Amino acid sequence: MSADPQYDVAISFASADEPLAAQLRDLLQPPHSVFLYSKAQEQLAGRDGIEAFRTVFREHASLVVILYSAPWGQTPWTRVEKTAIEELSLAEGWEHLMFVRLNDADPVPKWVPKPHLYLNLQTFGMSDLVGAIKARLIELGVESKPISPAARAAAQERLRAFNAETETLLTKPPWIFDDLANNLCDAIRAQADQVSKETKWKVACGPAAILGGFAVTAQGQGLTIRSGRKYLNSTDDTYLVLAEFDQALTIQQPGLSYTAWRVIKDVNIRKICIRRLPDVGWCWELDKRVLPVDATAAAIVHILLDRIEYRAKNPKPPGSIFDDD
Repeated sequence: MSADPQYDVAISFASADEPLAAQLRDLLQPPHSVFLYSKAQEQLAGRDGIEAFRTVFREHASLVVILYSAPWGQTPWTRVEKTAIEELSLAEGWEHLMFVRLNDADPVPKWVPKPHLYLNLQTFGMSDLVGAIKARLIELGVESKPISPAARAAAQERLRAFNAETETLLTKPPWIFDDLANNLCDAIRAQADQVSKETKWKVACGPAAILGGFAVTAQGQGLTIRSGRKYLNSTDDTYLVLAEFDQALTIQQPGLSYTAWRVIKDVNIRKICIRRLPDVGWCWELDKRVLPVDATAAAIVHILLDRIEYRAKNPKPPGSIFDDD
């Protein structure tokens, strides 16, 4: 590591977690300087990308924060980062690493020492993570750079203007929230098609008969997504409702009418909130993680697969009134 690192913090992440990385950067900077590759291409322009990556993570950051979820460490760029981070930790000490686990389902790599695992972001939240990073920087002797009143005011004004623009986009025609919700459903269809192609399962998507909203269903399990929006001139209800069902759902076919001959009751409900981030754009927040559209769609289909896996391990009692037959 150089005697005077260029960055206080360098954040390493898989592409699906860029919104989370951008949020973390904005909470740390200022007063701390933060390297985020996707927003620093101009700093690496004209240089060999691999060596530039290695140099930043190995030599020019006081603390490296890994936002860990699959496939981190397996993609071309994160493999380069992983190697550089391992070299930094072995040469300078593990205190220069903070490992943040984003998913319980993703096992912690064996090379990460347990004392340096910052547990699970879903358990502790973003504010706890920011506090832990600042505390680690103090331990490393990194001083916060003073912020002038003018710089602080300018940052506040940029955020105010951005939030005002977001509210305008959500509360005035054209109704962008509906378009974004439709884009998410299209992305879910694409994910479902891939599942069907790999497994030969019948994975059905489309308008949910009787229930309304958009449905995806397979292997006797189903999900629906519907808008929670009631007031077009407010952003308080700009969210989607994701409902889980322990039964197959029927997709509405044109020209047909449907009657429920049994109770159709959800077993779990979650909110999917719309988010807009500077430099990143529109995203969705699901289970405390802010994700781009494709990653949100993948997470939703994973929820369906979790239901299918659970039911396969825990079959319904014979003769249950909730059987599909």
